[in-house]
Amino acid sequence: MQLGWVDYSRQERETIKELLKVLGESSSLDELGVGIVRDSISDLLYPGTSVLHTRAKYYILVPELFKKAMKSGLTTGSEVRRLIDSDQDAIARALRRAIDEETGTKAAGIIGGRSDRAVKMKPTRIYWNALRTTGILCNPSLSYDDACSAVASYNKKKQNIELKTESDDEGGDALDALSGSINIFNAPCNQTIENYLQDPTLYLTKDEAVYLKEQFLHVPIMKDTLMEYCLKTNTTFAGQPLEQIDALPDMSAELKNRLMLAKEFANFIYGAYIVYNLLFWENGGDYATDDVKENIEERYKLWKEKNIGLPHREDILGLVRGHEHYKAALRDFLIKFEAAVKANTLDVCSDEEKALVKGRECFCKREKAKLGRDYPFGEIQTSPMNYRHGTGQTIISDILKGLVKDNG
Repeated sequence: MQLGWVDYSRQERETIKELLKVLGESSSLDELGVGIVRDSISDLLYPGTSVLHTRAKYYILVPELFKKAMKSGLTTGSEVRRLIDSDQDAIARALRRAIDEETGTKAAGIIGGRSDRAVKMKPTRIYWNALRTTGILCNPSLSYDDACSAVASYNKKKQNIELKTESDDEGGDALDALSGSINIFNAPCNQTIENYLQDPTLYLTKDEAVYLKEQFLHVPIMKDTLMEYCLKTNTTFAGQPLEQIDALPDMSAELKNRLMLAKEFANFIYGAYIVYNLLFWENGGDYATDDVKENIEERYKLWKEKNIGLPHREDILGLVRGHEHYKAALRDFLIKFEAAVKANTLDVCSDEEKALVKGRECFCKREKAKLGRDYPFGEIQTSPMNYRHGTGQTIISDILKGLVKDNG
């Protein structure tokens, strides 16, 4: 079976390449091939989010950019893209100069905040699928490039009708009919980009927060998610690791089950990553010190003392839709690794555990496998995976803070 993505355009391909590069740079790696489970659970807890998301304000800013483009008079998709890209660079520059109204320091979560150069991965690209998932993008099949072309086509038709109006009294009727006929986003666009740049902020107004809360809760995909629970109950778990969140009485039975499965898998696979880091340490390098090794070995000991195995393995794998070939191989690894851990009576990892982890990386990464090759040690996955928990809670906190604002 071959897997891939729908190939909309050259620009979409470039976006995927840049996305993969950014993910690689941020150490969001998948040496043990568990990404399909991690991403599936992430979508069940925090749909409409991505590891690249930073703040809720971008759900509003992207539609604002298109609203401006619809008034620009630009009549080709490439011109519209250049305008929107230029505006995104301007937003990043303005935010870099802005002072956070809460902390009095540089604003946190600026996309493109690390460099004075043009923003490499634009918010429009990063948030596009989230806008689709949350229903803010009216037509879910519309790509970013399609939307730019639609704006250009709208502008061209509008110009033609305006020209007709000058010589034909009936032209005004046609212009009235065209007005508002293009509806790319379902979002409140109450502030122009020009005005926003005068006083840039990543905080939501009350109207924007109310809209996002209602919109998120409106889409069916949010049912039984942590996103839904937090927004409905005005609760935030910001700063609290996912593993410490207990099922609460007012959570739905489905959400409680999802939380249980998420934590069980995260805690179990964390042990495999500890073993991986012990093997990786053997590669050597500046960071492969004896103190680091002792620290990893101590973490293995603590993990094994608390490890309960993976009793709900099939339920967890059942959360993944499709990918049957990959699930079969992952299932085999999970079964064998769990058995090896149970058979090990010592508090140091066994040769069998190491062999299984090394074999799993070789199977998943092929020629890009790092263990035993010329890759200097650099510890990965230093804590249990959190399924976009930090990102999701930041988005939720932004919305909840906006809800208590006074628009005046």
